[in-house]
Amino acid sequence: MLIVETSLEELDFFSRPVPKRNWTIHIMKNDTIETVELKNVSLIPTAVDLFSDGSLLLVQSRCLKDGSSVERNARRYNRNGQLISAFTLGDGIEQMQIDETDTIWVSYFDEGVFGNFGWEHPIGSEGLLAFTKDGEKLWGAGDYGIVDCYALNVTSSKEVYFYYYADSYLVQLTNRVEEIRYRIEGETLQQFLMEPNGMIGQIDHYTVKRFKKRNRTMVPKAKIEFVDEAGKRLIGQVFMRGTFLYLYGKEGIFQR
Repeated sequence: MLIVETSLEELDFFSRPVPKRNWTIHIMKNDTIETVELKNVSLIPTAVDLFSDGSLLLVQSRCLKDGSSVERNARRYNRNGQLISAFTLGDGIEQMQIDETDTIWVSYFDEGVFGNFGWEHPIGSEGLLAFTKDGEKLWGAGDYGIVDCYALNVTSSKEVYFYYYADSYLVQLTNRVEEIRYRIEGETLQQFLMEPNGMIGQIDHYTVKRFKKRNRTMVPKAKIEFVDEAGKRLIGQVFMRGTFLYLYGKEGIFQR
């Protein structure tokens, strides 16, 4: 688990140039916590993930294009906080996740698909892209007509799931080829994780539901409430990745 810490109480994603700020990244693995201090970083890290060599990738969701000048909104750092490389992944980034082969998966919301913030021909026009470690395009989901890629879950390089509008399909990719797609009945997903007979999906800020698989449709069955080991109800933010669900709030960080 990666946690981004800042003393700032408010962030302006459109202020340019982006002020240089310090960010603290906490890397939690098993029973250890490693802290990486990043100094004078001229982007706001809305997504962060790790490469297989332990280096960090920070990505800023908004990316300004001003004529021939384009922001480099992806920055790779080593564990000593030194900048290794910087490149451009485009504007309107919804999510970024890295698989075990160091492929960078990036999903885009509607402004990243259709163009804004100076982009007439946006990088994210296909809605979902895969990039190399250095930001070179490997694959794009251009066949799906994505307007907004709402949710992404990169379980591994061979197993990637994404949920998109306007078709409201959840698609499973195997080796970047569609394996199966499911219609989501009656709900819109913000994030999800798969189960053997269905999935768990977050519907809104307060609601997480279990879905059951019915042929090629995911049908909502029950609202989920979270409790600790003693049965006390937990309230907080939810994050899903792979087959893990995290809840974090005043009581601490919980993993299932």
